[in-house]
Amino acid sequence: MLDIDVKDLLLKIAYDDDLASFQKIYFLYYDRLLKLACSFVKLTEVGEEIVDDVFIKVWTTRGKLAGVNNLTVYLYVAVKNQSINYNAANRMSYIDFESVNFEFKDHGSSPEDIFITDELAKIIDNTIERLPAECKMVYKLVKEDRLKYRKVAEILNISVKTVEYHMGNALKTIAAAISSSSGHHKKVFKKLSGIFLF
Repeated sequence: MLDIDVKDLLLKIAYDDDLASFQKIYFLYYDRLLKLACSFVKLTEVGEEIVDDVFIKVWTTRGKLAGVNNLTVYLYVAVKNQSINYNAANRMSYIDFESVNFEFKDHGSSPEDIFITDELAKIIDNTIERLPAECKMVYKLVKEDRLKYRKVAEILNISVKTVEYHMGNALKTIAAAISSSSGHHKKVFKKLSGIFLF
C-alpha cells in the first residue's frame, strides 16, 4: 500500500471515525507488529494482547492520527514501548541499550579496558539521542534490537541502502564524539570497533 493511501486512511479515521479504514490499517500492520512484540515478550498470546492494546489506544485517540507522518514508525514505537513496559512489570529479561555494558572478547585486557566507562557510555547515549529521528531509529533497531538490515528496512518502509546510509552516519557521528573526548576513550573505541561495525 502506498504511503498516500495510508495517509488517506488515517485522515478518514481521524476526521470521520471510519471503522472500515481502521480495519484496513489493522490488517495491514498486524502480522509485522505481532512479530515485533513477540521478539520482546517471547509469548505469542502476550504479543497478541500487546498489539491489540496498541490498536485499541490508536482508535481511542484517533483524532491524533492526522498528525502522524510515518505510521509504521508510530506503530512500531508504540508496540515496542508496550512490550518493554510488559517486560518491566513482569521482570522479564529485556536489556535496554542505555544500561548495557559491552564485554570484550579479549579476556587478557584489564577491567578498565573490558567495560565501557560510565562517562563513555553517556557520550555514546547522548550522541545517539541527538541523531536525526530516522537515523536514531535505524541505529536502535539494528544495535539495540539486533534486527537485520532487511527487517529494519521493512519496518521503516525504506530501502536497505537507506538503512546502510543511516548506520554509516550514526557510526561516524559516534566515532567523532568519542574522538573529541579523552585519549582513553579513543583507545576504548578501537576495541569497540568490533562491536559497532559489521
